[in-house]
Amino acid sequence: MKKISVLLFLLMYCLLADSQTISNADNQIVEKIRQTNTKHTAVRSKFRQTKHISVLGKDIVSSGMFYYEKPDKLAMRYENPSGDLLLINGDQFVMIAKGKRSEASAKSNAKMRSMKTILSACLQGDVKQTGAYKISCKEMSSFYIITAEIDSKTNKSSICRLILHFDKTDLTLSVLRTEETDGSYTIYELTNKEFDKSIDDSLFLATKK
Repeated sequence: MKKISVLLFLLMYCLLADSQTISNADNQIVEKIRQTNTKHTAVRSKFRQTKHISVLGKDIVSSGMFYYEKPDKLAMRYENPSGDLLLINGDQFVMIAKGKRSEASAKSNAKMRSMKTILSACLQGDVKQTGAYKISCKEMSSFYIITAEIDSKTNKSSICRLILHFDKTDLTLSVLRTEETDGSYTIYELTNKEFDKSIDDSLFLATKK
């Protein structure tokens, strides 16, 4: 039974790989980024978030501290606005905005499950696992810029495109831009990055008051 499961997994992986369009040159860069990021188990950094809401025609800028620990712990603790929180811990999603708390489960919510997969893949430098059908890479003076086209219907999320900036000095993620089907987008900028240092488990918890 285990052998059959492994064979099915490998078949699904091959089908996914075959469905992605990427040139040989771009694939070499993407693979180099993936291999480099496999050695990192955790990252903490400052972040700046710029959210553009299409229907409002304006940008909302916020900032705080970012924490990520493989395989599936992520916390964005906002300092501006203070008290806001975005947290992923296993299958649990928690968001606190303006004092209002909302929760969801990746097990029962396909959209949250897709979001978790996409974010984890980006942070691990494994762009192919975002489910993108087309991946391209552009080399700039300081960054490799990878664009991943996402089928939002297949992935059950509102994200249709990812644009990732990987720093050429260490090949880690510095900027992530997520674009949505309605024209909205969010830009996450990570600075003062520290890798593989112990992160207190309490930072990945959202205690109810």
